[in-house]
Amino acid sequence: MLPFHYRMAELWTHHQARELTKDEQDELSLCLQANVNYARKLGELHNYVDAAAVVQDKPWLEELDRNITAIEQEFQLQLASMKKSKFSKG
Repeated sequence: MLPFHYRMAELWTHHQARELTKDEQDELSLCLQANVNYARKLGELHNYVDAAAVVQDKPWLEELDRNITAIEQEFQLQLASMKKSKFSKG
């Protein structure tokens, strides 16, 4: 799981006990947006992994694994950037 998954869970837990603040609602929206983008990109790559496995293309599988790792790192950085941008506006 990535940091935004943990934060979404935390915000959902808060939501069960009380109404979220405007900042928390905004942050939840950012997390949901990041999750949609992450899921779409990762889903596409996993479809390619299945195809590479069927044709037994080991170099392609290795490339896809590197791409999946890069996407996971990209989204960690993207969420940090989104939060910094959002919360630096004041």
